[in-house]
Amino acid sequence: MSERVSPSRRALLRAAASGGIAAALSAACGRARGADRIRGQFVDGEHAAAHRWRDGALPSAVAGRSERARVLIVGGGAAGSSAAWRLAREGVDGVVLLELGADVGGTSRGGQTAGLAHPWGAHYLPVPRRSQRALTAFLVEAGLAQLPQSGERLLVPDEALVRAPDERLFTLGHWEEGLWPRGGGAKGEDEAARARFEALVDSYARLPLDPEGRRAFDLPLAHTSAAARALDNESAADFAARHGLTGERIRWWLEYATRDDFGAALGDTSAYALVHYFAARAAVTGDTVEEPGEYMTWPEGNQRLVRALHARAVDTRTSTMATSVTAFAGGVEVESIDIRDGSRSTWRAERVILATPQFLNLRLLREDPARASRATFRYGPWVVANLDLPDPPPERGFPRAWDNVRYLSPSLGYVDATHQLDRAERSAVWTWYLPVTDRDERAARAALLSAPWEHFRDLVLTDLRGPHPDLCDRVRRIDVFRHAHAMVRPSPGWLWGPDRARAAESFGGVHFANTDLAGLALFEEAHWHGTRAAEEVMAGIGVDFEALA
Repeated sequence: MSERVSPSRRALLRAAASGGIAAALSAACGRARGADRIRGQFVDGEHAAAHRWRDGALPSAVAGRSERARVLIVGGGAAGSSAAWRLAREGVDGVVLLELGADVGGTSRGGQTAGLAHPWGAHYLPVPRRSQRALTAFLVEAGLAQLPQSGERLLVPDEALVRAPDERLFTLGHWEEGLWPRGGGAKGEDEAARARFEALVDSYARLPLDPEGRRAFDLPLAHTSAAARALDNESAADFAARHGLTGERIRWWLEYATRDDFGAALGDTSAYALVHYFAARAAVTGDTVEEPGEYMTWPEGNQRLVRALHARAVDTRTSTMATSVTAFAGGVEVESIDIRDGSRSTWRAERVILATPQFLNLRLLREDPARASRATFRYGPWVVANLDLPDPPPERGFPRAWDNVRYLSPSLGYVDATHQLDRAERSAVWTWYLPVTDRDERAARAALLSAPWEHFRDLVLTDLRGPHPDLCDRVRRIDVFRHAHAMVRPSPGWLWGPDRARAAESFGGVHFANTDLAGLALFEEAHWHGTRAAEEVMAGIGVDFEALA
């Protein structure tokens, strides 16, 4: 039994399913009463400079400053910041980080609205196991976790764990607890399908370790065995159909997972990635599979983690875009431009870590032997909007949670960024997420970047009008961040194909660190690849260290 939807939202759902983001933006542009008084803006201006560079529209090169670095990191997202942390931890001097944005963090950036912190992208980290050595070392050093005296799971302060209630779902006119749609005529076959899928996940999690002690599903992906990689050869949709997981509820629930972690529909996601989502973070003892641990979160989301990575001082140059990278005998040369004033620099470094996604590396690098493989990487766009609510609307049913999702919506709902705070004030900031799952990512990005801000305002209001009919009267502003290349997509057959591994191979003095090299856009993978690349560099320049990656 599906949720009853209004005509405006029905048009939005139909447009999102058939025509993608462009059609959905058009369907949503019927304005709600009072929408014109809501203020807001785009907060993602850096892409304009990158597109001018891509299109050859930057001013001709002029002589700029000559600068030197021992190690130059290009890209200050989670992976680049992790590389900087690893180098600083070993006392490597002469490290400089260049970041296009006005702040470091990439898709882990955060911000403030009306004095309240909120994320602009990634907003949680599942409590890791101590076997994740690099991540454990960082969290313990940063004071964000402690090693347990026994057991695998790290110990995390209560204030960093998601408070109850953590999740709720809006369906059939009211909110219910959790994200599994139970109300409104849930049938026995729905529950049986979920139980069958969970038994499948447990069986995969319990697969025997290989001779090197590796699990079939683990984090980082580089530490897994080959036991279940054949799953990569089919889509998550085909996997679900093969196991009879075809009902509306189970299909929605599974696709919510692939949209949430991978920004992709079931048909565009590797079955291996789907099972990994559920199995990799579980703790396995003999035949017992424990549920994945709790979630760590903060009002500003994963910006808290990025700030901790930068606690050790590194020379960071924001609003600075690298425009070319050339390896030569004995070093690497990097050209960069300050997008604020157009000033240019030519960098000479012993080693360079490119913590940029592969579609940028295609344009940055010269004479890269692995360049062709980078063209196979696919990226899903995302939209993140933050709503300023001086007086949030009343609730129907289960009370407001940290994660608030609408059944059958093209969005992922919203996270209450103020959920973790102890405050007397009623005001709130809600962070709304839309993964753009269009198969034609290029057309989706073009639609995303050409639509006016008002279309996104109306898209948010249309999506949330059902659970909150008077929302339009209560929102003061809606700011929007468009992540045009937010997440690498683990497409069927690609995750364990040769191209992903080939793209991570260093050449000359150039090393690579980005989440897309894992095929899974997870903080755990970004941190591991940043650590790995930093350790490759240290080995190359003769630094003595104990490996964590």
